[in-house]
Amino acid sequence: MHWKIWICRASLFALPWLTACSSIGPGTVPRDRFDYSSAVADSWKQQALLNIVKLRYADTPVFLDVGQIISGYTFQSTVAGAYGQKDALFGAAGGIASSSVGVQGTYIDRPTITYTPLTGQQYMKGLMTPIAPSSVLFLIQAGYAADFIMLMTVDSINGLNNYSVTPARANPGDPEFFQLVELLRKVQRSGEIGMRVEVDKAKKETTLLTFDRRPLTDELKAERAELRRLLKLDPNANEYTVSYGMSAGGGSNIDMTTRSLLQIMAGLASTVDIPKAHLDDGSVYPVPPPIEGAKPLMHVHSGTSRPKNPFATIQYEGNWFWIDRTDLASKRTFSFLMAIFNFADTGKPENLPLVTIPAQ
Repeated sequence: MHWKIWICRASLFALPWLTACSSIGPGTVPRDRFDYSSAVADSWKQQALLNIVKLRYADTPVFLDVGQIISGYTFQSTVAGAYGQKDALFGAAGGIASSSVGVQGTYIDRPTITYTPLTGQQYMKGLMTPIAPSSVLFLIQAGYAADFIMLMTVDSINGLNNYSVTPARANPGDPEFFQLVELLRKVQRSGEIGMRVEVDKAKKETTLLTFDRRPLTDELKAERAELRRLLKLDPNANEYTVSYGMSAGGGSNIDMTTRSLLQIMAGLASTVDIPKAHLDDGSVYPVPPPIEGAKPLMHVHSGTSRPKNPFATIQYEGNWFWIDRTDLASKRTFSFLMAIFNFADTGKPENLPLVTIPAQ
């Protein structure tokens, strides 16, 4: 009866394989959820960095969104056993017994991933429309550093110009602008800056920047007075109306010219290290040097060899471009770019294609 023992052993061996198919789905959730999340995040970083580099080379940025991720699994297993007895040789009594056991398993991982090109009039309008001044102030109110937000998203405020690489308005920036953002950061730390949005009967929104009235130190009084002087604001007022505009402002008004998402990316493109050969042959557009003492928001390195363990890296025009993993300032700026995408009104996403997964 040895064959029965072998069949029983094979059945016990195959039992986990047969029962696993009933619980294979739940077991894949923790692994797949984080693996796909990391993969999508890494691909977004590469796509964003590539488009920033392409803008420096006067190339067209292209965005492709991951529409759907459907992961399908198939598991099949079979166990087969056979027993037989051959006739006795030369008429001898008894015979020769034979048995065979076979176990077979098949595991298939078949993911279905759809990609949606981000195109169309509404999307391009969103890329080129300046961010609302209220959104800039909301970011500062939420606790983001005022100097970082202003340097990244504001082109000018009450006639003071930020550093710009836009061909039509390229300039190194006004020293007073950089002094302003430093003062704004100091006043922000004190909790003096606040904002609110009022809506009139016509549902028109008005953004108001306020300075709280409370006991101040002499140092903070001097900094707030200098802030008002640079912006030409009424020193006796504690509330000012903020609106989009290019005028010099002053009095009780703050006129702010903000940047579009495309302008922000073009500004970050100026921080890319360009190979000397490409600078010499005119492959990239030149950028004006920033005013002395102004710190760049990001730094993108370049080289002929792939870097080791970078934060983000891509290959373009035969060279590698990357952000160093230890460069916290550059990582902060690059990661914050995703939040700027959310503030840009790029319209409703187009309907995704219908995906049908056949039963297996």
